[in-house]
Amino acid sequence: MNTTGVNISLYVSRKELMNAKQGGSTMVASKCKTKEADYQVNVSLDACDILEDEVRVNLSVIRSSVEQAGKVMGEAMGAELQKVFAGLE
Repeated sequence: MNTTGVNISLYVSRKELMNAKQGGSTMVASKCKTKEADYQVNVSLDACDILEDEVRVNLSVIRSSVEQAGKVMGEAMGAELQKVFAGLE
């Protein structure tokens, strides 16, 4: 995945947030606050398809990025623990 490092603020409805929580693959968001979309979220631009009047957030891209980051952090922590254990022997 190409990463721009750019995050954008979007507004989503409770219904869209619940859909995301239940494993949905996309979340429809608004570029500005509306009556229905009153929750503000910050999302990586890389996970967004920006359309004329809405933004579609690809939740699969976000989940994949989080999983990759978790794997890298876990490997780094494991390597440090191995160094500590080796020093104890």
